Amino acid sequence: MNTKIFGAASLLLASLVSQAPGQFPDTPLRAPIQDAEVIQPGGKDQPKQPDKEKKPPEKKGETPLSEFIPPVRTREFSTGYIPQMLGDYKGFFAQIRILVTGTQTTTTQTITQTNNPNPKPPLVTTQTTTTTITQVRTILVPYAGYGPFKMAENASPMPVDRVFVIGNYFNGIRDPQNGPIGPSAFTTTFTGIQTKNGSTVQTAVTTTTVLPGTPRVNMNLYREVFGFEKTLLDGRASVELRVPFHQMQGNVDAFGSSSAGDLTIVGKYAFLLNRDTGGVLSGGLAVTAPTGPGIDTIDGRIHSVLLQPWGGFILPIDRFYLHGFHSVVIPTDSRDVTLLFNDVGIGYQLYRGDPGRLLRAIVPTAEIHVTTPLTHRNGTGPIFAPDMVAFTGGVHFGLGRSSTLSFGAATPITGPRTYSVEGLMQFNWRF
Repeated sequence: MNTKIFGAASLLLASLVSQAPGQFPDTPLRAPIQDAEVIQPGGKDQPKQPDKEKKPPEKKGETPLSEFIPPVRTREFSTGYIPQMLGDYKGFFAQIRILVTGTQTTTTQTITQTNNPNPKPPLVTTQTTTTTITQVRTILVPYAGYGPFKMAENASPMPVDRVFVIGNYFNGIRDPQNGPIGPSAFTTTFTGIQTKNGSTVQTAVTTTTVLPGTPRVNMNLYREVFGFEKTLLDGRASVELRVPFHQMQGNVDAFGSSSAGDLTIVGKYAFLLNRDTGGVLSGGLAVTAPTGPGIDTIDGRIHSVLLQPWGGFILPIDRFYLHGFHSVVIPTDSRDVTLLFNDVGIGYQLYRGDPGRLLRAIVPTAEIHVTTPLTHRNGTGPIFAPDMVAFTGGVHFGLGRSSTLSFGAATPITGPRTYSVEGLMQFNWRF
């Protein structure tokens, strides 16, 4: 389905761009047609005088969307505009080994019976020892170090000049495969009888082992992202930088963390661009560098560089617009997961105010995000990411001449629920 949408968008955008001038000048495509001269009776050629009482026809209907879409290289957006995609959370999980400490109690009871004509009462002795034991268990824990590496997070296929800040809260991030492991206790008994020095010795050894349970890891993640994007080549290309920080808390203190994440650099180029309508077909490469903490897994420490070639589009349709991203995440470490992302959204320009107003636009939006792991699909590798479809809904508010404030929420709708809900806030300022 995503392939069909992407193909249709490409054909429509190519048609739009083919009708636009090559360099998209600000001047009209052709000079206005002048009124023709007419020959007056009597052989005198006089220019036709304009009718003072006749007024030009008034425009009827709604203003075309092209008048609301600004040129790319401007810090101001117009009354109607096409905001960025909100995105969703794509969490990674790492297989790690943990040691569980328990106790083992051994009770040895010996009964000695004398074999003679006048037997004495049996002699009973009991000895108890308790030792500490450990057991190795393998569990899945969430890993947030990669940060907002996904191309569709707070991004537009259109190159723009902007600075931005993002705040995310992810509730209930948990192991998508396994539930909690309960406590265990088991007992074994060995009995032996032997004759020694004319006496019968009966020995019973009872061993009781108790191991505590392992809870299902359930974490909450707070993430802040700061970044900027700068256009190049007369607005047809841009370079973007994302700098994340995160704090993770949950029911297992040992897995909590607070640190800076991996930096992501995004290159973008608009192959097809129509500045009159805002339509665009673009692509590029995102690179996530291992500047944050890595993670120790069952197969050693992993901290990959992520290479993410991507393509994106915007297709305006009057007050509606479609936009999307399609990308493949390729890690440099084969133990990591290769991922395919397909992200498509639709928005509607519900309100378009005058340029001088504080609130200039209200644009509700809905998005579908499909994640498909291409490697380590069985979940037995050191890094695991499940198949998942998530829904994101939100609203963009255009503020002043160059700011956008966005709010949204996301939740998985199919596949393992790796988290319960995400709340997000994004602020973008064009310069």
